[in-house]
Amino acid sequence: MKNKKNIIILSLLVCAIQGISAQKTKIQEKKYQRSSLHNVLVIGESFEKSDLVAKYYEAWPFPDKYNDQRVELNSFNRSEYTLTDEEREELGISKSKTNEMIGSALSDAATNATSGAVTDNSEVQYEIDKFVKAKKLPFELVSKWFNLDHFGEENYNPMKLIQDRGIYSASAQEISEANTTNRGTNELKNSGKYLIKNTFVVFTKMNFVSNEPIALAVKQTADAVANGLSSMAKTLALKASEKAYNKTKEGYSVWTTAWLYRLDWTDKSWADLANLIKTKKNGEDVSFATLDVNFEFIGKENARSLVTFSLKEKRTEEQIIELSTIRNIDMVYSKLQKKYDVFKTKSPILIEDGEIYSKIGMKEGLEGGESFEVLEEIWNNETNDVTYKKIATIKVDKKQIWDNRYGANEEKELGKTLFKGKVKNLASGMLIRQIQ
Repeated sequence: MKNKKNIIILSLLVCAIQGISAQKTKIQEKKYQRSSLHNVLVIGESFEKSDLVAKYYEAWPFPDKYNDQRVELNSFNRSEYTLTDEEREELGISKSKTNEMIGSALSDAATNATSGAVTDNSEVQYEIDKFVKAKKLPFELVSKWFNLDHFGEENYNPMKLIQDRGIYSASAQEISEANTTNRGTNELKNSGKYLIKNTFVVFTKMNFVSNEPIALAVKQTADAVANGLSSMAKTLALKASEKAYNKTKEGYSVWTTAWLYRLDWTDKSWADLANLIKTKKNGEDVSFATLDVNFEFIGKENARSLVTFSLKEKRTEEQIIELSTIRNIDMVYSKLQKKYDVFKTKSPILIEDGEIYSKIGMKEGLEGGESFEVLEEIWNNETNDVTYKKIATIKVDKKQIWDNRYGANEEKELGKTLFKGKVKNLASGMLIRQIQ
């Protein structure tokens, strides 16, 4: 009975492998799938209010546009993965170069303090890679996909999560609204296998710093330039420098750097996993953890949020730190989505009274005027697949942007953002994707 069950499991995996190999790359790239996300907090540096920042990082609401792929490896301490001298030499990073990088980071921080950018020239990414390798994080995510910890148990189905997410790759509301075209249960189950490739991990490093030293560094640089000008220009430049300093020196800033990775899941990965299952079926003592699977580095982004403690502020200091921390995380995720197409999410539109709306807003970084392409869903009977065709372009209306940021006053909001564009040929449930 057990052998029969394992044969069924292997058959499911082989069919999945064949199904993926049979599809064209272009079709895979165009498919609308709800990506899966795991996040990791990078810790190890003590700074003022670090306990509160870490606390509210944990309180950050998981983004509802992603499947929850979180596993237990949700943080790591940099001190445990510091690069050795040998590793620095292998990577071409000398101690002197490291010191130069630190100095550059301080200089860049001062330069960028007023623009919201955070320059991170540290060795964090190398430490992330070291952590990933040591803890086999890619495998842990694969293990969750196939529920490998429960392999061999009664009623075990390695494809269950994939099938479930194929059906629920959007919210129940989105599926209902997307029924403007042919999308059946079988197609949704079949499409679930593409979800594995779009498994992402975001490593987040946060800091909470006083604005005064940075504002002073900026002022000193500006003053040095001003002192080289003529008398009248010098006076005006020094006054401007002083004014800028007084305006930016108060309060603190939450700085966030986020590194984005994607699971490097290939046809070979499928084949290797199927072979491991076959080997275990034959009674051999092998470990699934020997599966060689890695991450692909996509890129990184930075975000900065100002934290001020005004006497007029009704919130407590801790509440302000909570609000700033969570909004800053949302901000850096929004930047990652805007910059990297592969990480972009799609959202359904609503057509009401001749107007175009969508349930996205300031949390997604909308300010007004952003362009989105409207996608029509097309069912392919030959490939049992769905592709998307651009049929229109719409823009965010500056007059009505939903403030869906953490802590916003929900009672004053309509719960949706208005878009400008021609309604003709559009229908509720069609998907939109921001144009970079």
